[in-house]
Amino acid sequence: MNRQLVAGLVLALVAGLAQAQAPKQFEFRVAEVGSHILGTSGRAEGLPLNRRYAELDAGEKAKVRANYEAMPAGDEPPYPADGLLPVFKAVQTAKQASLGQLTLVADVDSAGKVRHVDTFGKVDAEFARFAARVLAATPFKPGRCAGKPCNMQYVLKMQIAGL
Repeated sequence: MNRQLVAGLVLALVAGLAQAQAPKQFEFRVAEVGSHILGTSGRAEGLPLNRRYAELDAGEKAKVRANYEAMPAGDEPPYPADGLLPVFKAVQTAKQASLGQLTLVADVDSAGKVRHVDTFGKVDAEFARFAARVLAATPFKPGRCAGKPCNMQYVLKMQIAGL
């Protein structure tokens, strides 16, 4: 046999053996399940959304009170009567939530009714107005000054994030 033919047969045989002994390669594919629609989620500075003011622990009440300068120990700030969850659920129904930080400052009277809401933050103006209307329609536990219901502002800082 000619040397070139023998060399070719040897190379073909070696290549065939190497291919036969190579481990099989498997591919793992993960199909995405669910919706690709952008959702929104919100949080309020680490406060539980499902509790009323009376149900907050001391640390959580301190976070709420931290928005007020030198509040006497016997005083309490106003707080949404049913907690923050109804507020966040209502804000989440906005047709187009604006992502970012939003601070709402509500003037709450001694009966727990919101009289005015100011908005601050870098969010869409229409979304800020919508969130202000939601807060204005929210019933509140009124603030307490020296043990009696009083007029006081309520500050709600929201972080609206995409899911």
